[in-house]
Amino acid sequence: VPRATLKAAFQQRMAALRRPRERGLLCLAALLCAVCQQGADAQREAPAGRLLSGGRRWRGGGGGSRRTPTRLEETGSPESIIDTGARWRIRVIGSGRFLYKNGMSIIGTKQFFSLFELRRAASGAYFIADHAGDWLRLNSLEGADGFERLEAIKYRPPPPPDPASDAEHSAVVEVEQRSTGVVASSGPTPSPFWLTRHASGAYMVQVSADGRWYLCEHAADPQKLVAAAGGTAEGVNTSALFELQRVVAPEKEREQEAAPPGGALSFVERTKRCVMRKGGRDVVLATYHNIGMMDWASLFWGWLKASAIDRFFLLELDGLTCKAARALNVSVHFECATAADMMLPPELTHIQKASALADWGTTAESAYFKFLRWKLRFVELLAMQGVDVLMADVDVLILSPQFVPELVDMNVDLVISSDARQGSYDDNVHCPCSNAMYQRYTFDWVCAGLFYMRATPAALWFMRQAQEMMDEYTITDQDAIQAVLTGHTQVAIPQDKKRGNVSDGVSGAAARRAGSWLKPIWLEGLGATENLRNMRGTQPLNAPMKEPMWLRLLSAQKAKGFTWKTMPLERYGNGPILVHHWESMFGRSYGEGKAQLGDAPGIGGFRSIHANCNTKSWLAQDVRSRSFLLQPKPLK
Repeated sequence: VPRATLKAAFQQRMAALRRPRERGLLCLAALLCAVCQQGADAQREAPAGRLLSGGRRWRGGGGGSRRTPTRLEETGSPESIIDTGARWRIRVIGSGRFLYKNGMSIIGTKQFFSLFELRRAASGAYFIADHAGDWLRLNSLEGADGFERLEAIKYRPPPPPDPASDAEHSAVVEVEQRSTGVVASSGPTPSPFWLTRHASGAYMVQVSADGRWYLCEHAADPQKLVAAAGGTAEGVNTSALFELQRVVAPEKEREQEAAPPGGALSFVERTKRCVMRKGGRDVVLATYHNIGMMDWASLFWGWLKASAIDRFFLLELDGLTCKAARALNVSVHFECATAADMMLPPELTHIQKASALADWGTTAESAYFKFLRWKLRFVELLAMQGVDVLMADVDVLILSPQFVPELVDMNVDLVISSDARQGSYDDNVHCPCSNAMYQRYTFDWVCAGLFYMRATPAALWFMRQAQEMMDEYTITDQDAIQAVLTGHTQVAIPQDKKRGNVSDGVSGAAARRAGSWLKPIWLEGLGATENLRNMRGTQPLNAPMKEPMWLRLLSAQKAKGFTWKTMPLERYGNGPILVHHWESMFGRSYGEGKAQLGDAPGIGGFRSIHANCNTKSWLAQDVRSRSFLLQPKPLK
């Protein structure tokens, strides 16, 4: 704001406060506004039915029944409190639902959960954030039912005061705060919470300093977490009691933990512990993730056990995941690999905030790109031990004991899942080319989230080629594998590392595209305002190699004797298949519709389903948790 404007505002406000008549008018106006607001609040209809036994319905206005938000000045602000490093899973005692961040909403779900940190202020209040760093608050803009709902926000603390700032500006801010009661901030602020212990050991989460308001499930929709008034820790029912389950210990406690007896096992020894004998071959099931995917991992483990797979090898990405898995009592045996085992250059292993995985970019410096690079190196190192590798993302749910034997029997160097778009799913933003009229451009797409690779010289050559492709052109593992197999990427523009990374615009892409590749097809966004001119929603597709490069790669494949197949979608489904069959199969309980054993052990004929392409939300929003995918059961 210009200094002259601030000075004028200051002078006007001070003059008004000095004149009794104008000061009286200001006070009268404030009073009228308060009366009007109270009258409007009083007319708001209260939600039908009682929310809790021992509590009362929340009515707006009248008698001070609206919750007065507590200001950060009264409790302290979260950025000034040290994070201990502990992470918690929060469960509602009554329904058994876990708190889960879905988008920026906090909902209760039976299967999925987020991990939260709790920071305790000197005042006794707690601030709660999910592991990615988004803070919880009650939204003061109530829903249609009149309740404040729990949500997550990206909190931006106000900047520290500038001692050299203009004194008149400070005076204007002070006058504004006295007249409105609102402290200036840079956006929404987190809500403070108070924890009161119940005799059962659970906690009542109060949302006001006086203890009158507390957090609970909505009576009509248990996925919603809302504020209610009345009741005490001993008087409310179990829908307002929460269990805190510690999944990650505080950092100091982790540092003090002793090394395992006898020292750590070597990578070779850990590999041997994970070997399964299938179809006459030694096979290791491998996966990778951080603690941000622990909820999916627990579902993954359940289906492994149901499909008679009793072990796997986990590449942890953050130094926390293995201990968290043990804290959650993983149901099958597993060993852990770390970044140190990968023996990669420091520029590929140093990652800040690896457990949050907030950076999903594909620049060479992004955490996501480095994780994917570790993944392919992990596969290479396992194959070098003479074992076949079945690599599966944790959102791949294995639905049949025949899953591994059938892949082994395909008798090629590589069997990889298909990422072709089929069926009725239409979400071009989260799943490019899922629209029926664009699906033809994906007929040969493969998915790096699920593949079986034999320990053969040809397969090792292929895996090293894919890693070289990632390093040389800064593309994801999926685009690199696609390029080695078919000569084109999917949605990546291969970059010339010597000239920098591709920017978001067409001009940047053209200026820095690697010279050994041709231009991609540009798919316009399907929205009314999305086009090639403004680049909104625009996606590059199928950037091909120039012909000499592709012919050299084909010649090398033949010389090495490399062979590969794609898994059929009717047995190894992907996200679009999950959505297409949701009503008839995947959204149903066991035995309903097509949700039953097919022509061979496997539900509906499927050996696996991969919840990729943003289809996790379909399962997370299954309010009644009817889908059999959320209920792993042993398959005969």
